[in-house]
Formats: sequence, C-alpha cells, structure tokens
Amino acid sequence: MSRFKEEKKDANTWIRWGLLWLILIMVIGFGLNSMGYLGSTIIKREVMVNSHQYHEAKKAEVALYEAALDEIQIKLDDNSLSETVRANYEAEAAGIRRQLRTARAK
Repeated sequence: MSRFKEEKKDANTWIRWGLLWLILIMVIGFGLNSMGYLGSTIIKREVMVNSHQYHEAKKAEVALYEAALDEIQIKLDDNSLSETVRANYEAEAAGIRRQLRTARAK
C-alpha cells in the first residue's frame, strides 16, 4: 500500500508542476502577444497607418469638424440669439476647434 501512495504522490507532484508550467507559459505568451512581440500586430498597425484609407478617413474627420464649425458660425451670425445660447454655441465651437487641431496634428 505504501508503494501505491508514493507513486500517487509522485504523479500528483508531476501534474502540479506540469500545470504550473502550462499556466506560466500561457501568461508569458499572452503578455508578449498583447505587447505585439508575437504575431504581426506591430506590422499590421504600421501598414494601417500608412494606408490610403487611413489618410482619407483623417481628411474626412477634418472636413467634418470644419463643416461643424461653419454651421456654428452661421448660427452665431444670428442677432436674435440670447446670451446663454450664444455662450453655448461659442463653447461648442471652442471644443470643435480643439478637436480639429488634434485631428490635423495626426
């Protein structure tokens, strides 16, 4: 009976070490993959940034912000606006200008 207990204990030890190594390898692999060291994550990102679609999307984003600013400017030209509405439009225009600067910088 004691030989069986020793073999069972030895088998349990091997299983525990095996599971520990498996978990360790999985954690390290997940970390490397999420940082972009495994696979082609970094290459895909560089290709996407240099693609025609990416540049056209950035141009469309800038055009959208410029159109929004033009609309707000048209609304601000109306003399019948109350001061609170005018202040809200000016604050909205300031926010859009900031977004426009950020979009142009990219």
